[in-house]
Amino acid sequence: MLENPALIYEGPTPLWLDKQPAPLILLHDGGGTTFSYHCLYPIGRTLYGIQNARLDEGGYWESGVSGMASHYIELLEKALPNGGEILIGGWSMGGLLSLEVAWQLANQPADSTKPKFTILGMIFIDSVYAKKLSGLRNMPELTAKPVVKSPEELKAMTLREKVDLNMTHARMMITHWDMPDWKGREAEIPPTILMRAKEFVKEDGQAFVDYVHEYRLLGWDNYHGGAWIKEVVDLDGHHFNIFEDKYLKDITAKIAAAADDLDKDNI
Repeated sequence: MLENPALIYEGPTPLWLDKQPAPLILLHDGGGTTFSYHCLYPIGRTLYGIQNARLDEGGYWESGVSGMASHYIELLEKALPNGGEILIGGWSMGGLLSLEVAWQLANQPADSTKPKFTILGMIFIDSVYAKKLSGLRNMPELTAKPVVKSPEELKAMTLREKVDLNMTHARMMITHWDMPDWKGREAEIPPTILMRAKEFVKEDGQAFVDYVHEYRLLGWDNYHGGAWIKEVVDLDGHHFNIFEDKYLKDITAKIAAAADDLDKDNI
């Protein structure tokens, strides 16, 4: 069982730097794991991955996306007790979780004694705009109930089966998620670099994750105008294969460049 957050790479610590580059925390995709992030090459800064803390129980949270984000902030507070500047992001659902984490941190009481984090920016890795997903193909109905498994059934499941179950529950929670409303506070949305897979999963563009891929901002122009998205970076491949071996050098380099761009003052 991996620690959570898992320290994937420790960043370099050159003595001539007054400040170290801000760590990048990548939140899990809908499948709940951080396996893909462990495949990345070093990016010149500390890299953490946060997996679904209920991965082995099916990945469902009664408290939904907001409850997950709240728990992950608590994990970060334990891993980084001094707080400080960070970058956050993730693949697919990981981007949505990052947005919720940013919202909750922006709304912490000023007199809170918890570690203070400043999010320098976010990196969305092929994360699509999520509002009104309940009306889209292959999404659960609003009345759908989580899949309940006994402890014995969960123990007997393979990791692949658990990932599939996590994915089912992720779509369910996203369907019920009330996205943060920054109206009047748009300037507080952390600047974001959106990475967009170039290809459709299916040639006819009918896969669930394809539905907004014809749009440059993957639908995010419908979220506070999309002005908080600083840049769109194209990735080779489609949504589900961007972390395959043949693309690893490219995606690693682009994640590293995005992190450096969002953290200019520390490099």
